[in-house]
Amino acid sequence: MNFARLKLRHLQCLVIVAQERNLVRAAKALALTQPAVSKTIAELEDIVGRQLLLRRRRGVELTPAAEVLVRHAVVALRGLRDGLSLALDQPDVDQPRVAVGALPNTAAHLLPMAIALLQAHTPALRVRVVSGTNAQLMTQLRQGEIDLVLGRIAQASAMADLAFELLYSEPLLLVARPGHPVAAMRRPTLAALAAFPLLVPVAGTLVRHTADAFLLAQGMAPPRCLVEATDTSFALGLLRCSDTVWFAPQGAVEGFVAGGELRRLAIDTASTEGPVGMTMRRGSEPGEGARRLIEAIRTVIAQRGAAAAPQAAKVRRKNPA
Repeated sequence: MNFARLKLRHLQCLVIVAQERNLVRAAKALALTQPAVSKTIAELEDIVGRQLLLRRRRGVELTPAAEVLVRHAVVALRGLRDGLSLALDQPDVDQPRVAVGALPNTAAHLLPMAIALLQAHTPALRVRVVSGTNAQLMTQLRQGEIDLVLGRIAQASAMADLAFELLYSEPLLLVARPGHPVAAMRRPTLAALAAFPLLVPVAGTLVRHTADAFLLAQGMAPPRCLVEATDTSFALGLLRCSDTVWFAPQGAVEGFVAGGELRRLAIDTASTEGPVGMTMRRGSEPGEGARRLIEAIRTVIAQRGAAAAPQAAKVRRKNPA
């Protein structure tokens, strides 16, 4: 058998003939003439050194050798199509790429704003956003599966070989749906929450530890109904249809509070404030895509600070020390 003579068109032709069992119909499916199909099959028979088709009055039959060849040709053609599809889906060599792990407090607003800013200047950029707990994302970061993690700093034990860049600090907030009984209180107490389900981050996360420490320090008894989740869509859905109170990072809920979809409960949670920033591999130079995203994130933070400064000055003038 002379493999050098074997062409893709030979296998494609045989597979179609095997499907149609008729040279005229096969020629139509291949957009060829029937003599062209017969010639291609004859070439293939010469290459493999075996008869492949038996001509009958109503069509053709496959010989045992053809049956075997067709089975393998179908697999080979399918594999080639899949390979070409995957290859076409890959970015060009010079196309910037970045994979970023996003915790809920940054996935709702900060990261989308940074990516939108980046798209305006780098339309060919390929971005992959990964969700998960802080520990899961740090593991993927350390293994090189993602380029950076955006969110609260991880526990000290998880920061080996990692570097953290502080962007800002934020507290956890207690929020509920508009019309919630506690939302209507001018000065609600934590004791008032005991009668309602409480939604908190999943156990084992630093944010959950912060929430638990706050509730314990305030002497609040564990609620009878406790729900653990990190998915923002689920949390919003639960709050819409129940009297659940959500103890969440400010960044995860501030947009919904500003839009009126959620109400912040007037309970002081300033002691839960914690650092938010970017975590990267120590000593590793970020790629072009990661570098551009990092710059976009810093720009968004700077724009936020510039926008907040006049409001802060107005508050100081209104309430002088």
